[in-house]
Amino acid sequence: MSLFSLILLSLALSVDCSTICMVFGMQRAAFRANLRAEEKDPMPPLWWNAVLSGLVFALFHILMILLGWLLGWSIGGIVEKFDHWFAFALLCGIGLKTIIEAYNSKEKELQVHAMFHWKSLLLLGLAVSIDAFAIGVGLEMLNVGLGKLCTCVAITVFACSVAAMFAGFFLQKQLKKLAFKSINLIGGLVLIGIGVRILIEHLQS
Repeated sequence: MSLFSLILLSLALSVDCSTICMVFGMQRAAFRANLRAEEKDPMPPLWWNAVLSGLVFALFHILMILLGWLLGWSIGGIVEKFDHWFAFALLCGIGLKTIIEAYNSKEKELQVHAMFHWKSLLLLGLAVSIDAFAIGVGLEMLNVGLGKLCTCVAITVFACSVAAMFAGFFLQKQLKKLAFKSINLIGGLVLIGIGVRILIEHLQS
């Protein structure tokens, strides 16, 4: 596999992470915009959320590639029959939780997008890295070294995730008419949409 093809593969694996992080950034900006002048922002700095999310997503992609590589074709074929359902359930579950909490929470601290909670972030990292498992299983067919693949994917996923969160943050600032609850609704629907797409793609393959 050429370096160009490896980069394209890494970018493809980064799409879901980038989408989620862009929603992160938009939700973060909407939350800050809704604070009153005397209120202090209880959330960590944006750069911390961006770096943490990027690291979690990058780490899970590495782990899933390694797991796929270790399991190989025999056991991997069994896991692949159910991995898309697992990703679908996780993403839809967190998406629904995000939408429900946005409209039911009375405290602003509780209205913060469910994706910012570290438990949800770990589950999201697992859900969006399912495709990396399949890449690990088929590593021999790609004609690329394990170390080179993991390094390129990790760097790309991290960079795209961080960039997307900042992009979402400044994008929302340009869309000031969008309310905080609307952003949470969009975020929840995006997660559900990604889960549905993963399920459809695997069922059609």
